[in-house]
Amino acid sequence: MLSSTATVWLLASYTLAKIVQHNKNLRPTLLKPYNKLIAPIAGRRHSPYARLEHVGRRSGRTYATPVGAFPYGDGFVVGLSYGADVDWCRNVIAAGHAAVKWRGQTFSLERPEIIPMSAAVLQAIPPYFRLPARELKQFVWLHRPSV
Repeated sequence: MLSSTATVWLLASYTLAKIVQHNKNLRPTLLKPYNKLIAPIAGRRHSPYARLEHVGRRSGRTYATPVGAFPYGDGFVVGLSYGADVDWCRNVIAAGHAAVKWRGQTFSLERPEIIPMSAAVLQAIPPYFRLPARELKQFVWLHRPSV
């Protein structure tokens, strides 16, 4: 069960996503401060958020972005709350790999692909994230490295 603080954060995330989906001009204004608040807890053992580590496609700089990531198949799915044109998604697609820190563990992942929402993806998402996730149209599926 989630604490009341986590529930409030999830509801705030949902509301923010809805606002930004309808007005892309608000992304920088609203998402930068929000991400700064979420970043310190993303990827921690009891956090509902994961931390996506990726390399900038032009700068080569390493970035860490708080995301909703969930185990799925042979890797993880990451919800595209704001669409596939966000920088972190374009960086991951361009690089072909990323790392997800989820519940205190870091997973090296590769072969990103954009997939549509499906019943199988929705089942992979924990119940406390399903309501906002139902509105997502796409996810990035990152696979564990082939042996």
